[in-house]
Amino acid sequence: MEEQEPFVVSKRDIWGGYLDKATFGLAVLFCLFVFVSKAAMNSLGGLLLVMGLVSAGVNRQPLFKENNYLSFFLIPIGVGSVTALFSVSGGLASVASFLNDMKFFLLPVALAGVIRDEKRFGWLLGAVLLSGVVAVLWGMAEPGQRVFGLFHGRHAVGRTADMLMIPLLSIVVFLGNGYFRRKIGVVGIAVLICAGGLLFWGLIMTAIRGAWLGVILGLGVYALLFNRRCLIAGVVLVVIACSIGPAGKVITEFKSIGDTTSNHSNLARLQLWRAGLDFSKEHLFLGAGRENIDEQFSAFYASQPESYQKKYPWSNTFPGNFHNSYIQLLAECGVLFFSVFSVCGALMFYQLFRSLSWVPPEQAVYVQAAISGGAGFLASQFFHGELVSYGGILLVLVLFGGLMVSRNKEHRVVPAS
Repeated sequence: MEEQEPFVVSKRDIWGGYLDKATFGLAVLFCLFVFVSKAAMNSLGGLLLVMGLVSAGVNRQPLFKENNYLSFFLIPIGVGSVTALFSVSGGLASVASFLNDMKFFLLPVALAGVIRDEKRFGWLLGAVLLSGVVAVLWGMAEPGQRVFGLFHGRHAVGRTADMLMIPLLSIVVFLGNGYFRRKIGVVGIAVLICAGGLLFWGLIMTAIRGAWLGVILGLGVYALLFNRRCLIAGVVLVVIACSIGPAGKVITEFKSIGDTTSNHSNLARLQLWRAGLDFSKEHLFLGAGRENIDEQFSAFYASQPESYQKKYPWSNTFPGNFHNSYIQLLAECGVLFFSVFSVCGALMFYQLFRSLSWVPPEQAVYVQAAISGGAGFLASQFFHGELVSYGGILLVLVLFGGLMVSRNKEHRVVPAS
């Protein structure tokens, strides 16, 4: 009888295991700071990208072969880098500015090699939730932030509100899934309800109406596509929201959303959008570039006839900042990048929807969270500019989770013959 040779673990495999664990730990640490520190996100995010690529190389992981969804993130970045080079701003400085804006869309490349299962992704979600709870408690501890409309946690007001949407909608989706409820038990359910209540309070106290609309739309998408009973939960949340802050203030803010005659915020946004679209036509194909866009817009505005300036007086209040992520991208990067970016986004959601035919029911919750949370966040970006900024980090993370699960085609359900 032949003796089997003992299995020998190479030094490369040993170091690969260390790198894998270290990169995973760094990813958790990064998520712990998403609501707390921009500086930490920048430094940890850059380090995470480097370590993720090194870990994948040492462990011989075919990242792009096993995770074809990464192309949805990388193709727009590649096209945008080229258009930035030849935009009005042009040059390497414009490319660097573009990549700095899009840096968090590179996170899936770093995560794909180390976040390969539900357990590890759960650690990331838990870290994000803890970070959000800490930020809300931080704001509650400051008397100035306990005033309706002045709450902002640790970040700027709009960023915190936009970021709160993703974990809040995810909690609703997770609690609406029977498999997930049984997995975490009564204690886990109670923890999620308490954490969700804190995040919901923080979101309402920001008085950021675009974020409110995003949550409503995200809940609507989840209810209509996956869980009709969630409509009842949505009604309950609206009732609770109306009881937060000064009496009647939330209702007044809700009513003001459609006011385009006397609400100064709405009127300013409409003028910014119209002026932004007019400005984008000046450099439609390749865009104005990110560098000096404020100066470019000011020059454009000054060149317009007096009648135009009188019609849109508020459009030059925030030169180059159009308070709409999509108009911002169109003006800065041009219609070529905008088209590629939009198509890749649509294909991403198409793959998520399609994967529901083979993803196991107990894992479908991650796909549902990506679809519902993504829909809510993207809707809010018609009013905000956080899509390719810090606010978009959690959008990228929740989409990564859904796409990570959707790649497991071995679970495809065979149609009945």
